[in-house]
Amino acid sequence: MKNDKLFNRIFSVSLMVAMAVVIIVITATNYASAGDLRDRVLLLAAAGASLCGVLSVILASNARIANFIFALINVTVYGVVCLLKSNYGSAAINLLYFLPMQFVGLASWKRHGGSSKTQVHARRLSERGRLLVCGLFLVGLIIVYVILCAVRTENGATLAERLVTTDSDMVALRWIIVVDAMATVCNLIGQYLLSTAFMEQWFFWIIVNISSVAMWSLTAARDVEAGRSASLASIYIVKYAFYLLNALNGLRIWLNLSRPSVAPEAGTSTPEAQETPAA
Repeated sequence: MKNDKLFNRIFSVSLMVAMAVVIIVITATNYASAGDLRDRVLLLAAAGASLCGVLSVILASNARIANFIFALINVTVYGVVCLLKSNYGSAAINLLYFLPMQFVGLASWKRHGGSSKTQVHARRLSERGRLLVCGLFLVGLIIVYVILCAVRTENGATLAERLVTTDSDMVALRWIIVVDAMATVCNLIGQYLLSTAFMEQWFFWIIVNISSVAMWSLTAARDVEAGRSASLASIYIVKYAFYLLNALNGLRIWLNLSRPSVAPEAGTSTPEAQETPAA
């Protein structure tokens, strides 16, 4: 137990320091070539919010309620950046869903024993709950993909052309839409499971992070091809790569915390930690 706590502290601090160093280097290197004043302000805002985001997910992986405070800053800035970069699915999910869900999560975690000094009672979905969540994921992915194809209007293509065309430019755009849709749906489900303290959230965060790295890599490639700076996209590529590492560690921690025989830290009661409710 002591070794596990020591590992978590070392891992968390190392992740935060590494992310801070990388973000500062990327920001300093690309600031002069970032574009006009608006682009430079966005670059600085994205860098600061990304650090808040890393701190948030580290706290969440360790089942600490303070994660919602830093997430509030991160999702607000990230939503605005996604909107300006035409990643509409991620923009909508952050501004219309993530933002209010931070307040829902604060209230929910307090009900489940979370505080500044104790870990929240981690829970697991029932078999029925897992089937329901998987079904929602598949249905949601199809719906969001079609919606995003309808929203994107690049190159004057029709909805049918955006859905099935083999034109090289549209194929690249369609792949961005696919990973944007996947990230959107997983974010919806993952945030609900986070706010209600279910361990299964981490499977969705892993998919979100992989999808987001792919989405911003494709966005960076399109920016370079169009002669625009890819510095903003590069920050988010690095950010979600670090998030992926944290999500893998979070899954490990929450698998242990959600076991019926494992009690949360420091003086909290455990009745709800013994439950395995449905979604």
